[in-house]
Amino acid sequence: MTTNAVRSTALADERPMPAVLGSRDEALAAARRVKEKVAARVDEAESIRTVPAETIAELTEAGLFGVVTPKRYGGSELGFATLFEVQAELASACASTGWVFGVLAGHTWLASLFPERAQDDVFADPRSLIASLIRLGGEPPERVPGGFRWRGGTGRFCSGIDHSDWVLVGGQVTEADGSAEPWYFLIPRGDVEVVDDWHTVGLRGTGSKSLVVKDAFIPEYRAVRFAELGSGNAPGAAVHEGGLYRQAYDTVWPFSLAGAAVGAARGALEVFTAKTRQRLSGLPPVAQAANGTALARIGHAASQIDAATLLLLHNAEDADRSPAEPIFDDLDKARRHRDLAYAVQQVRAAVNTLYEASGGSGVYSSEPMQRWWRDVNTAAEHVAFTWDLASVAFGRALVGLEQAEGPRPGPGVARR
Repeated sequence: MTTNAVRSTALADERPMPAVLGSRDEALAAARRVKEKVAARVDEAESIRTVPAETIAELTEAGLFGVVTPKRYGGSELGFATLFEVQAELASACASTGWVFGVLAGHTWLASLFPERAQDDVFADPRSLIASLIRLGGEPPERVPGGFRWRGGTGRFCSGIDHSDWVLVGGQVTEADGSAEPWYFLIPRGDVEVVDDWHTVGLRGTGSKSLVVKDAFIPEYRAVRFAELGSGNAPGAAVHEGGLYRQAYDTVWPFSLAGAAVGAARGALEVFTAKTRQRLSGLPPVAQAANGTALARIGHAASQIDAATLLLLHNAEDADRSPAEPIFDDLDKARRHRDLAYAVQQVRAAVNTLYEASGGSGVYSSEPMQRWWRDVNTAAEHVAFTWDLASVAFGRALVGLEQAEGPRPGPGVARR
């Protein structure tokens, strides 16, 4: 379906159409314009436990949800480096908004790996937003004529579901011969029930609620094997040119989460630096020197955040430059997982050291530092950033051992 055809299907809707962004600089400029409004709604997002609808509308109209959406479907197709940088910019004002932005924007890339007919369904309206849960419990999906029937699937941590039109959900399918493998399904939002149970210590504004799939029919063309997604040869790859949509999903999709932790760490550093400046600027030089440990913490934390940013950007830019037929091996995948986890744990450590030096005032709920501390530590709990898993997997790959079975750091997976 052409861009003009896609846009014509949504003319009856009075909402503005998303802008198409021409470059990284244009996307970052748009993010900075929205950021001021995002910062003004931080308390509201925490209070209502979801990103305010006004923010979602502003991000949509600015074209920011389309940074990795294919041009074929009205997106900007700017790549994962731009997605990461935009997310970090937004998250430096509100970690929850940055997180939800990355999730919903990143899922347009995932939807682009599905068969062309499924993509046509989703992108018939370029404003469509997509949430995700990679692994549902409860009853598994079953094969039926023409597709799959799912009754009784349940799962937690569906970030951004309040604003989504579609949901990507994963489940294990058992075939007639007894073999079983995981599949990923694209389901309309109306086919799932949302359970409002998101009462958490951090990222309160993400609205990462639980889902129940009571009874949904999924046609065959809205389903993809995880093995295809992980190989870089998903059905949607044939629809788009270049290497962006031929990446192994589990090595690049977490880029759409990592920027939230990095941006939030920048926000924490800004708050701590401002308070330190205010506290020390009026003191004589000798008294300032006596507070050198606070300055040292600023220097160390800033170095950790900058190093993490450069490491993640290096990986994202490498993915964006991939050839039309990229080659993946266990070591390549393990290195990307390692770098993602290492970078996020570095910014977590940076925020923790700043919070430790914030003194008693840091415990008050009116203080921004405690929110940054809660949000970064919550973001770092995502399985994609679990150092214990990523470091061992890299070590196994480096010495040539087969990878152990276990959760892969894909979308929607969280430690329980």
